[in-house]
Amino acid sequence: MKKLIVIKYGGHSMNDDILNHAFAQNIYKAQKDWHIIIGHGGGPQINTLLENLQIESSFKNGLRITNEKAIKAVEMALCGDVNTWLVSLLCKENIPAVGLTGKDNRTIIAQKNTDKELGYVGDVININPDLCLLLLKNNYVPVFAPIGYEENTGNSLNINADTATGALAGALQAELFILITDVAGVLDENKTLIPHLSLTKIQKLKEQKIIYDGMIPKIESCEHAIAKGCKAAFIFDGKNIATLSHILETLQNALEKNDFSALQNGTLITQ
Repeated sequence: MKKLIVIKYGGHSMNDDILNHAFAQNIYKAQKDWHIIIGHGGGPQINTLLENLQIESSFKNGLRITNEKAIKAVEMALCGDVNTWLVSLLCKENIPAVGLTGKDNRTIIAQKNTDKELGYVGDVININPDLCLLLLKNNYVPVFAPIGYEENTGNSLNINADTATGALAGALQAELFILITDVAGVLDENKTLIPHLSLTKIQKLKEQKIIYDGMIPKIESCEHAIAKGCKAAFIFDGKNIATLSHILETLQNALEKNDFSALQNGTLITQ
């Protein structure tokens, strides 16, 4: 029986035609051995659309302040632009990709962030896995835009893509949660890659301010996924996307043998 991997695709690799093609080719190879769910962001596309629509955009604590006009633009960019583009990219490689948002079948249920200044920014409160399980059972590849469903109102909420994808990985108890980003992984105080981290070690690195700023939401999405039942998480640089199939094989061997000495090109996080 195939195990599940959940992949967050993001970073500058999404703007590189060669890397995008390599990503799709590697997903095609991987789907023979794995069930796959893909999540994505789309910050640059959102910025461009907001600018074109002359809607002011600003951030607070790393989160985009999203008013009523902005959420419509965010939804347009994520669902109408990035999601359809990514689905088309995968379908060209004969991958049975299905484009979705967290609102479909109320898959990602969210509530507004407690900071009211953020507006339509959501925090995940529950995952309804039914639609994902149905699609996976029939060998489809769900591709999620990080738009959540607000309970009672049905409003769209803008959710950090790392957070939304990590929540899916945890709720579906994936074997692996993989974040494809613009960084090599977690670096130590000497800027050297750390190939393997436990949750306990992560806490120490946070206290020492070695993990900080933009790495924090990525790490917290990994911690959440593992706490909810995902076996492990892996962060790596999208520049290495062409080796994704090999990386998956290496990770599987490391987890089965509990031997992390051969790991490279990223940081594996386990319990």
